[in-house]
Amino acid sequence: MGVDLYVKYENFQPIRSFKIRGGLYSVSLLDETQRSRGVVTASTGNHGQGIAYAADVMGVPAKVVIPHGTPEIKSDAIRHRGAELIIHGDTIADGFQRAKEIAAETGMLYIEDGEDFGLMAGAGTLGLEMIEALPDMDILILPVGGGNLIAGVGVAVKRINPGIRLIGVQAEEAPSVYHSWRQGKLMTTETCDTFAGGLATTYPGELAFDVLKDKVDEMYLVSEEDMKQAIPVILEQTGFIAEGAAAAGFALCKKQAREWTGQRVGILFSGGNLGTDWLKTVMSEE
Repeated sequence: MGVDLYVKYENFQPIRSFKIRGGLYSVSLLDETQRSRGVVTASTGNHGQGIAYAADVMGVPAKVVIPHGTPEIKSDAIRHRGAELIIHGDTIADGFQRAKEIAAETGMLYIEDGEDFGLMAGAGTLGLEMIEALPDMDILILPVGGGNLIAGVGVAVKRINPGIRLIGVQAEEAPSVYHSWRQGKLMTTETCDTFAGGLATTYPGELAFDVLKDKVDEMYLVSEEDMKQAIPVILEQTGFIAEGAAAAGFALCKKQAREWTGQRVGILFSGGNLGTDWLKTVMSEE
């Protein structure tokens, strides 16, 4: 490829996603009253798994709202962790609204990805591990949905090595953070029609954007085709399945390889929850 490529594998986590980090830390911060009332969140899959896993471990009631069309591999995993699964709407924005309503109706604590300090701090721990393993990294590429991951990691790695180029990558079909970062203000998109559930958001988290806007050095977009083509390459070269969001960094690195020749580039395999139907589709298009 021309770059020195280093990979952080978060698909080895118990839920096969980095989202376990923020879920555990966020739920651990709850006081006894909040724990007894429980938590509610909305998710396209992995964040919901993170909250469900943490709630199960800590004995906290949990409800997770997911949109129609969420891959079964993710919805089944949320149920397996004991959370009540609620399928509502067609987009994550619909899920956010319903989760807020449930919180108001029940007194449960609403936890929104991109708007929660615990989620951000938990995600940031993987940045500390990456910089410890590769302190002379030149470029770090992270997938961006609502912005929570890159915000938390940005705080961690920039404090230790301000010279690292922190780069975010979004789907062309869900570019809200890309446009927000370029315009310097929060912006929404009408649709987020991407197969990469971890990138499928129509607006950045306000808290996340307030942090990431000063930490991110560049933002790029990749196409659906870019990510789909990257998945079988990753499978062939590593033996591991990367979901769409996890493949985004590798896809970008392929596109930018000539420009980044000789650079030490870190990427994140953020999750491996790609259903068999999607995997068959991707492989058949190769």
